[in-house]
Amino acid sequence: MGKDKSAMRLMWGFFCGCILMGLTSNISEAVTPKVWKTSSFDEFSKGESERIAIENPGRILLASSYKTYAKIGESAVWSLVESKDGKTLYAGTGSKAEIYKIAVDPESATGKAELFASLEGSTIQAMLLGKDGNLYAGVSPDGKVYKVNPEGAVTLVGSTQQKYIWGMEFDSSGNLILATGDQGKLIKMTPKGETEDIADIEEKHILSLKGDGKDNFYFGTSPSGWVGVVDENKDLRVLYDSEKDEVKALALDSDGNLFAGIIPTVKVEPPRDTPTPGGSRSSNSSDMSSELVRIGPDGNPVSLGTTDKAAINTLHFWDDRLLIGTGDEGKLYDLGEYDKLNLITTVESKEILAIIPRKSGGVWIATGNPSEILVLPLGTNDGGLYASEPLDAESTAQWGMMTWVADQPEGATLDFQTRSGNTKEPDDTWSDWSDAITEEGVVPSPSARFLQWRARFGGNDKGATAQVKEVEIVYQRLNQAPKIESVEIGGSKSSSTSSKSSNGSSSSSSSSSSSSSSAGSGVDSIEIDWKASDPNGDDLVYKLSYRQVGDTLWKEIEKDITATKETWNLVGIPDGDYEIQLKASDDQANPSSIALEDEWTSETFRKDSTAPKVTDWKDQSKSEKSFSVEAIIKDELSRLVEADVMVDGKEDEARPLLSVDGILDESEEEFQIKIEGLESGEHSLTIRAKDEAGNIGSDSLRFTLP
Repeated sequence: MGKDKSAMRLMWGFFCGCILMGLTSNISEAVTPKVWKTSSFDEFSKGESERIAIENPGRILLASSYKTYAKIGESAVWSLVESKDGKTLYAGTGSKAEIYKIAVDPESATGKAELFASLEGSTIQAMLLGKDGNLYAGVSPDGKVYKVNPEGAVTLVGSTQQKYIWGMEFDSSGNLILATGDQGKLIKMTPKGETEDIADIEEKHILSLKGDGKDNFYFGTSPSGWVGVVDENKDLRVLYDSEKDEVKALALDSDGNLFAGIIPTVKVEPPRDTPTPGGSRSSNSSDMSSELVRIGPDGNPVSLGTTDKAAINTLHFWDDRLLIGTGDEGKLYDLGEYDKLNLITTVESKEILAIIPRKSGGVWIATGNPSEILVLPLGTNDGGLYASEPLDAESTAQWGMMTWVADQPEGATLDFQTRSGNTKEPDDTWSDWSDAITEEGVVPSPSARFLQWRARFGGNDKGATAQVKEVEIVYQRLNQAPKIESVEIGGSKSSSTSSKSSNGSSSSSSSSSSSSSSAGSGVDSIEIDWKASDPNGDDLVYKLSYRQVGDTLWKEIEKDITATKETWNLVGIPDGDYEIQLKASDDQANPSSIALEDEWTSETFRKDSTAPKVTDWKDQSKSEKSFSVEAIIKDELSRLVEADVMVDGKEDEARPLLSVDGILDESEEEFQIKIEGLESGEHSLTIRAKDEAGNIGSDSLRFTLP
């Protein structure tokens, strides 16, 4: 046992073997120059900026400047009110339902926030200044309204019997109109605290509210995303049914157009300790892209686009300019020409929660995470920085020319820088930012997979700014070697049989023997199939070769193959152990100096078309009705796997044979055969044996019993 010395083999026979190589593929485009162009609003919006505005249809420039006027030690400032004389600003906060007072000095760059009043509850989402000079604050989650006089004294006006107060407006009679949750009711509250349900919307929340001054009140709901109106007669109409879920903000222009900011109900990170509709906001962030809709006086809704990954929190008109405050990246938009969104600026806080006009010019902005009061004068900034989204060239690339289209007023500064690296996100392993680039030319950063550019802006003494409309960088990926992914060898196309016979005599009795073989694996050809790819998308050519184990030189099967299949003609190939080699090359798509190839070599396989045979009959013994003999069966290359014996050609009475050692595990085996119950006269005994390759050989012995 254990004499078969071949270790790894593929056998050709009634079955075919397969060799599979599991390699990853990365198919992309060929080695040709490409252009990375950034010119549209959406393309510019993918970058990061500091004090940079992004305007439609596509340009970047210095943003309107803002300054932090006051910081408040709470999680968020949800509501703002400015006094009639513009000398005091009031901020309603969460998490303690406190109102802060900030003295406003137009000559001062900053102000100080002082605690003005503490209310029972957690958050002041809505706050108004009444004609009587008192503040009115709606507190959640208790659903109560409080009055705060100019000295800070607090009086309970009344309770809505609801959990949340999301919005407040005055009607023409001085009553408060309250948007509530979580039963979705629009409630009127008199100065004495008496309440009346104006409308039961059959929604969980009325999140936003806007009056037109004529006792028509527009509202937005959750979770259905309805925009509706209740008129002075308490008639209710739904004007728009959004595919998104929460109408967070409403604004009216002077022409009677209603604007609605609508967000999906997804998991986002809210400011700490703030109430959320239906518990729909949690700590896991997700896409909060919002829809901005305009509904005309005729009731016709028009979608004005989306704020990419930014939840609309507040809408406010300033000098006929619609400002759009968002979270959770602190982006401030406006609605520009052709009803296109422009990114005005990005603040450091995550959430822009409220915007109101500033009587001394500009606007006040309230933020969360952290909570601050910002002043935006709507001028241009002294300096700004824009960094593009990194380019992924998908493999190492050579950088070419960098060009741009820009308007640059006299005195305004503009320059570019580039850097490159091999990690998806820029980190310390990237190259340093290049020196300032002020003229078009070759990108100075080293070859790498990823590239990023940035632009630095500076305004002139008149506040004018450069405007970049387009940036182009030419690059070319370096050539990469092809990848042979898998190879399958098998599929015999035809077979042949051969036979031979011999005669002999026995010294102990009158007998003779004959033999025949069936070359079950004697195939004339073999199918070879493969899969290969090229990272650059180049067309590949292939070469197939073979060699017998022990040889050093490869013999060609076929070259310049463009298909991924080839038939190998085995006629004339002697039995033995072989290897197949496949080469894949991209030399037809590249200059020879940069052409590359991949190579694959098969495991050792065996071509075996020779059948096993009986090499010796010995120790023949016969009696009146029985005959016994010992047979030695040998195969030249493969181990034996089956053997049987039959008498007088009766195949249906053939019996399997077991070798003397009890296991068929070698290419040569010894069998002890005894046949009983025979009649006198001439008989034949036939042994058939099959090898591992499927070749079947047979030998017969004729004998005579007395």
